[in-house]
Amino acid sequence: MRAIEGLTNPRGFILADKYQRNPVFPEIFSVGVCVAIPPLGKTPVPVGVPKTGFMIESMVTATARNIQSLIAGKIPGAVPTWNAVCLADFGDSGVAFVAQPQIPPRNVNWSSSGKWVHAAKVGFEKYFLHKMRSGQAEPFYETLALRALGIDKLKAVKQDA
Repeated sequence: MRAIEGLTNPRGFILADKYQRNPVFPEIFSVGVCVAIPPLGKTPVPVGVPKTGFMIESMVTATARNIQSLIAGKIPGAVPTWNAVCLADFGDSGVAFVAQPQIPPRNVNWSSSGKWVHAAKVGFEKYFLHKMRSGQAEPFYETLALRALGIDKLKAVKQDA
């Protein structure tokens, strides 16, 4: 894949525009850890930009809507927010953070740590597995709760042409 000019960056990550489409091959979308996100600056050790589960959900939601638009003969218009929401469990403690969007400049930076994060992570894992088993990937109450907190998966979607 690295040898295909315009598809990947030198490290093999897939290039994507704001609609998650490859600029040279618009029929190719990329989501998740394979997306080439340019680093914010040079570091002594080359590192990639971290991607959280919520950020990836944002990419997937935009991609699904954009493919739906293309199938309907319309122009893609869904743009992911790349907001980051994370519960990092460290055994009996952890760190939680919200970064909106994950790539600066940010509108929201929040973090907290403590034993509550471990309990929240265990609860979230049980909730997540339940909703997947029941076939409800995004229940309405989850969307409402996230919106109440000001956390969205998509930027304002432009009207399809």
